[in-house]
Amino acid sequence: MHPNIQSRGFSLTAAMRAAVYSEAHDFALRFPKLTANLEVRLFDVNGRRGGIHRGCLVHVRVGQGRMGVVASDLDTNLYRAITAAFEKLERGTQTVLGRNRAQRHDSGGYVLAAE
Repeated sequence: MHPNIQSRGFSLTAAMRAAVYSEAHDFALRFPKLTANLEVRLFDVNGRRGGIHRGCLVHVRVGQGRMGVVASDLDTNLYRAITAAFEKLERGTQTVLGRNRAQRHDSGGYVLAAE
């Protein structure tokens, strides 16, 4: 499994890539049908100015309507931001999948389009 990873504001290192792959692997174990659509963006918010400046944004498409679930986190430590973003993504994906199941049940087998 190879998520689409991009970094903005700094070079992507092997350690960063490994951290993302590890989290993506755990996500794939929970949601095996969704991993082909996984996108990860690593970014530096403030550059050299300091402060909380490293972030991770993850995006996956879910369900028949291909609804997007996006989660992000900022931290001074990029690796903590990666872990936290994937944790948020898992919770969001569970929520969306639960809603899709409820909508299929209520709509006679069809997913209702979001307005």
